[in-house]
Amino acid sequence: MRVFSFWLIAQTTIRVLGGLLSAYHHSGGDALYLDRARDVADRMLPVFDTPSGLPLPMVNLKQRKGVWSTDHRGLVSTAEASTLQLEFRYLSELTDDDIYWEKAEKVGLGQLCKV
Repeated sequence: MRVFSFWLIAQTTIRVLGGLLSAYHHSGGDALYLDRARDVADRMLPVFDTPSGLPLPMVNLKQRKGVWSTDHRGLVSTAEASTLQLEFRYLSELTDDDIYWEKAEKVGLGQLCKV
């Protein structure tokens, strides 16, 4: 039997993606860290594939799949959305690839402004 793990998107963003981007910065620009950060972010992108654009709170990096939390179905914390915006914006600047910022920015423009 195969077991696939789902991780909280906020924790994955802060600890994994943020750690890789920080290591890239503090290494003086070692491409290994940026390449790994990009790979992780690409695996996280499906969390934005929702009707609203708000990110799903959990992700399986191997399957590249986002899912709702069983504890808080349908709810997304502002911390999750905000940390994604911070790290994805920085990654877009470093890679010159707007896809990361476009996905994260849609959260703020598309949904939070409707309140």
